[in-house]
Amino acid sequence: MESILEDIKAVVGVTGCFVCDSEGEVLASMLPGVFDGEVVASAGRTAMQTILGLQTTRRRVNDFDLLYKEGRIIVRSLGEGCLCILCVRNINVPLLNLTANLAAKKLTKRLKALSPAETKVKTPDRAIPPEFTVDGTFFAQMEHELTKVMGPIATMIVDDEVAALGAARDSFPRDRVAELVAKVSSEITDKGKRASFQQTMLEVIETLR
Repeated sequence: MESILEDIKAVVGVTGCFVCDSEGEVLASMLPGVFDGEVVASAGRTAMQTILGLQTTRRRVNDFDLLYKEGRIIVRSLGEGCLCILCVRNINVPLLNLTANLAAKKLTKRLKALSPAETKVKTPDRAIPPEFTVDGTFFAQMEHELTKVMGPIATMIVDDEVAALGAARDSFPRDRVAELVAKVSSEITDKGKRASFQQTMLEVIETLR
């Protein structure tokens, strides 16, 4: 994939680019060394979540273009992932598209050729007795509170974090709900809203004991 990204990086005005899979994990990157790996991973995950969220709308938006004072981020859906391009604000977009369109087609094929998505899903190592797990009510409450802050992508965020913990909704252990709440709340950028969400979820956790 790096060779494909090199073609994009060569376009005048492009600072760098990277590719993420459907879970937001960075698969390939052509970025300057000043970019921290964790920051890039977080950006990739946010980009993928945004695309999935936009795809739930009536217009099913697959790409978006973010303009900043001194830069620009163009994100394109690749079906099983996304392509993120960092560039100068006044880049020649038609010229960039000549390369990006071809690169996107190649990257889409590469992503489809990777292992099926289901092989990435982590499953619990052992069965957990029902009395030590939470039921659907807990997740309904969590999604309800998160939707107030994050909107329609709340369900997707919860699903992603549950999977990241190697668990499943129908057998999620009670002793890990606090960890899940911490991971989900980390997606809330507004400190006040994050604190409010955490407080509400702590009260919900108390009812589980």
